[in-house]
Amino acid sequence: MKRMTQEKSEQLIKLASANIDFSQLPLDDSSTYRIFQEADTDGIYMMESEWDRYDLLQIKPSNFDELAAAIAFSHGLAINPYIYTYMKILKVHPFTYPRFTELEKVNSILSDTHGILLWKEQKEDILEYFDSMSELEREQNKNAIKIVLHEIELRGHSLSNRKFFRNRALICYKLAYIKAHMPEDFCYYHSKLCTI
Repeated sequence: MKRMTQEKSEQLIKLASANIDFSQLPLDDSSTYRIFQEADTDGIYMMESEWDRYDLLQIKPSNFDELAAAIAFSHGLAINPYIYTYMKILKVHPFTYPRFTELEKVNSILSDTHGILLWKEQKEDILEYFDSMSELEREQNKNAIKIVLHEIELRGHSLSNRKFFRNRALICYKLAYIKAHMPEDFCYYHSKLCTI
């Protein structure tokens, strides 16, 4: 099979839209996530390489946030080296990420990535939170703030754009949904598009 491009992916989704209302697409479909968990990703944009399949088999994304994170870890800036910490958080229980546990608001900001600083938007939200603190709050939390700021400095080169990767994840999810629920049509559309 030839690898899918974004353009061909969008064409395939458009062809399938005659049978699927993508405006009402559920983002919690277990059959769709099984495609990713089993790395059955032939024909899925950005998820076809052995590199991507390996990461999917380790992460086994079970929701949309985890899917977006998996794509960012494989395709983000500097190919994010924190993927293994992320996987440990998913698989080792109980787990606390000691760098951030002192600051409840920071934990909340990082909740969609299980406590890992992955998105530029998370960094911006954290810095905005620190700016909003009173002098007393800063003094009371100065050690925790120092640790978080150090982490932000360390991670600055590898933070990814959440909106960009969520958009990419949505394309991947739509393709996997078609593959899970209309496998024959998916193969037909893919074959047709990849001979063009």
